[in-house]
Amino acid sequence: MPAPLPGAEPGYELLAQLRPHVRHCGDTRRAAWHIPARCLLDYLVVAIADGKGRFTIGKESWDARAGDVFWIPPATPHEMRGDAPGQSVAYLHLDLQYRPDLSHWDFSIPGGTTDLSAFGPLMHPKLDHPLLTQLTGRHNGHAARRAGDVVRAICLEAARAQPFAGLRMSGLAMELIVELLRGRTALADGNAHLPLLEQAADRLRRLGKRAAVGDLAATAGLSPSHFRTLFTRYFGQSPRDYGRQARLRRAKELMIASSITLADIARRVGFANVHAFSKAFRNHEGMSPSEYRRCGNSPSIRVEGRRVPYPY
Repeated sequence: MPAPLPGAEPGYELLAQLRPHVRHCGDTRRAAWHIPARCLLDYLVVAIADGKGRFTIGKESWDARAGDVFWIPPATPHEMRGDAPGQSVAYLHLDLQYRPDLSHWDFSIPGGTTDLSAFGPLMHPKLDHPLLTQLTGRHNGHAARRAGDVVRAICLEAARAQPFAGLRMSGLAMELIVELLRGRTALADGNAHLPLLEQAADRLRRLGKRAAVGDLAATAGLSPSHFRTLFTRYFGQSPRDYGRQARLRRAKELMIASSITLADIARRVGFANVHAFSKAFRNHEGMSPSEYRRCGNSPSIRVEGRRVPYPY
C-alpha cells in the first residue's frame, strides 16, 4: 500500500469540492421574530450574538443562545424563532459549490415554503462528504464563537464592498467551515478549564468594561501566566489581543451600520477617547477609522443592515 502524500491530512479532499460563494447576508438586531418551517435552495448559517430563541432543524430542536451557530443544509426543513425583547443575529446564505450560471439568483424563500420542486436547477447539489454532513445543527463553545466572528466579518466585508470583496468572502467562508469542523473534533485534553476560559472570553467581549488579566485568572482559579497560556491555546490569541479585537470588531460594525460619530463609537467600545481609538484602529487595520468608513462600490450581493450611504 503506497504511503500517504506528505501533508495529506483528513479534510484535504474537501478542496476538490468546495468553492464557497456568499449570496446574501446580514447582521442585524431583531425584535421578537419567527420564520415558520421552510426549506432552502442553499446553505444557511446563523450566528447568535445575544438574546434567546428556539431553532428546529430536521427533527431536532435546540434553545438558541448567545454564541451559538446553526448550520442548515439545502432542502432541510427548519423553523427559527427569536424571543422578546430581541436577538442580534448574523446570517449567511451561501453555495458551497460556485456555479457561475446558477449561483447569482436573488430572492428570499418565505416561511411555510417546503416544496421547492418549481425551482429545479437552482437547488444546490447534494454534498454527502461526512465532514460536511456532521456540520448540520447547533454549534456552541469557543470554536463556535470564533465561527460567529467569521460570519460577522463576512457581513462587514459585504457591506463595505471593497474591490474583490467576493473573493475575500469566499476565503472567509472556508475559514468558517474550518472553525466549525474544529469544534466538532476538538481534543478532550484540558477541557476541564474550558468553561472558565469561555466565561473569561465573555467578560473580555463586554464592551466598555475592560477586565484585568489578573482578575480573570483569579476567577478561573489559575495563575496569570497559566491563564494566558491556556487562553492563547484555546482562542488563538492573548487575552489582551482578544479583548481589543472584539472592541474593534464592534466599532467596525457601528461604522458601517450607523451614522454615529467616531467619538461616540470610541466611547461605546471602551476607549478613553477618539484619539486612542484611532491609534488602535490604524495599528490593527492599517488605515484610519474615517478611511475605513468610506464604503466602496454598490455590493454585488444583497446585504441587510448597511446604513451608511453609498458614495457612488
